[in-house]
Amino acid sequence: AQMEADLAANPDAPDADEKRARLEELKKEQLLQKVAYFKDQVERNPTDPQLRFSLAEYLYLTGQATDAIPELQRAKNNPHVRTKALLLLGKCFSEKNMLDLAINQLEEAEKELTAMDGTKKDVVYERALLHEKRGEKDAYLGALKMIYEVDYGYRDVAQRVEASYA
Repeated sequence: AQMEADLAANPDAPDADEKRARLEELKKEQLLQKVAYFKDQVERNPTDPQLRFSLAEYLYLTGQATDAIPELQRAKNNPHVRTKALLLLGKCFSEKNMLDLAINQLEEAEKELTAMDGTKKDVVYERALLHEKRGEKDAYLGALKMIYEVDYGYRDVAQRVEASYA
């Protein structure tokens, strides 16, 4: 926290690059510790889907999308974490360039969410980005417009939608 504060206060300091590199190392170490912790917890409580979701989340954050997939597939059976698990599962498939599978997961999550809350906006936005990657302009814009209609300030949706009319 002190290093982050120092960097924010003085981003052009002579040792700023060194501090940024060290900060990244520390963050990665912290994430790997979380992975180890949640692996241990899942071994102790193999039927707890919340623990599996947490493990999958940290696996994803450490670049281990392949290892996160089976954990998410188990976690999505719990209604309390289902939509978040589907969203993260979509991101994992996207990391592996399995865009059709990613879209399927996100569409499944989207169907289960009725209100356009923060989670649904995240799901729709991720789906839009996948459609963009696949060159599916109509589906891409359609998803972004769903968000634009309810939240003008969400991420870069306004710029993307308005640019399509230019």
